[in-house]
Amino acid sequence: MKAKEILNKIKDKISFKLVSISMIVLLGLSLLILAFVKAPIFKGTKAKNQPFYAEKENPESQESQFHLEIATQINKTVEQILAKNSTNNATGSIGSASTDPTSGYPETILQCTRDGNDLLVLVNKQYQLPATYAPADLVPTSNSGIRVTQGYLYSRNVLINDLSELNSAAQAAGIDIAVLSAYRSYETQQSTYNYWVSTLGQAEADRVSARAGHSQHQLGTALDFTTSEIGDALGTQFANTQAGIWLAENAWKYGFVIAYPYGYESTTGYSYEPWHFRYIGKENAASWKNSSQILETWLQGQN
Repeated sequence: MKAKEILNKIKDKISFKLVSISMIVLLGLSLLILAFVKAPIFKGTKAKNQPFYAEKENPESQESQFHLEIATQINKTVEQILAKNSTNNATGSIGSASTDPTSGYPETILQCTRDGNDLLVLVNKQYQLPATYAPADLVPTSNSGIRVTQGYLYSRNVLINDLSELNSAAQAAGIDIAVLSAYRSYETQQSTYNYWVSTLGQAEADRVSARAGHSQHQLGTALDFTTSEIGDALGTQFANTQAGIWLAENAWKYGFVIAYPYGYESTTGYSYEPWHFRYIGKENAASWKNSSQILETWLQGQN
């Protein structure tokens, strides 16, 4: 009788342990499943709530909301941009031998050799604008008559007439072109860069976004174009649209030059951006065109 009771107790203990183990396994599986289910939701929520731009003053405060809305569509193009530029056979360099190979930024950052209002000022990973620099002649980009994806984009007044001519010529050719992004303040660019760092990590962020003070957008003469052909999106697909092809062939005639062409990441420091054009004026653009150089190399020769 005692042996039987002992045997039953042993069975009870074994059953209890088996049940406990089963519960632990089930709990672990439940947590694992929950993690997989919630991971993409959390990731999406984080991207949506991340302060892509964080401006309090106008006009950047309104543009901040706009860029928050397009942050998701930009994220979708980043992998494509990075993939296209992972192999680069172009020659050239940014900075000196002490340049950080993972970011392209030299150990010693220099101030721009020209004033920010100068159309030929060199702004890149080696030369930065003062944090206090802001153009004094900012006006609504829409003053040119070109379609803008939001009504609160601003550019320097010096480019408005030529942008108007560019837009008229494009329309005459049956091409739809719109401006997606224009001037960004130092503070806005800092928020932009921080967003990309939190999303991609610093190494990849340095390939697709400028650190504050190093962005051409702070000049008020850089424009990001888009078109209704791709639903006013931002991405490398712009290069294959009628608008992208037309701009690549004709924008220089109106003073606008593509800043980050394909195959020159080692020279410009940034991935291919077929939508990003910088205004340097008609005469300067004609001189650049005759040089057969990319804009970065040509500007280095002017500074």
